[in-house]
Amino acid sequence: MDSCPVDIECYHEAEILREKRSDRERWHMGMYNLNAFSVALSTALSGRKSKAKYIDKPLLEQAQTVPDEELTEEQIEQERQRLLLALQVSQANFELNKGKVDE
Repeated sequence: MDSCPVDIECYHEAEILREKRSDRERWHMGMYNLNAFSVALSTALSGRKSKAKYIDKPLLEQAQTVPDEELTEEQIEQERQRLLLALQVSQANFELNKGKVDE
């Protein structure tokens, strides 16, 4: 009863942060499940010859990349080419599906 709206605002912001954290945790769990299901399906469909493996490290440990100054020029150029190809594929998919959305 002694609170003013400004006091309530910080509780609202804390709740939003909790929801974002929970959403991020569920997304990570989905990524772990997706990897586990893909390994299981690959093994089931191709037998013991499957090369699919479950991830070695937690996702956040894998996300830590080498800083740009430690990469060679060749590695940087390869990353640029991968990004360019991914963008070109995305653009081609967009252009193919653009007409279907307009109809």
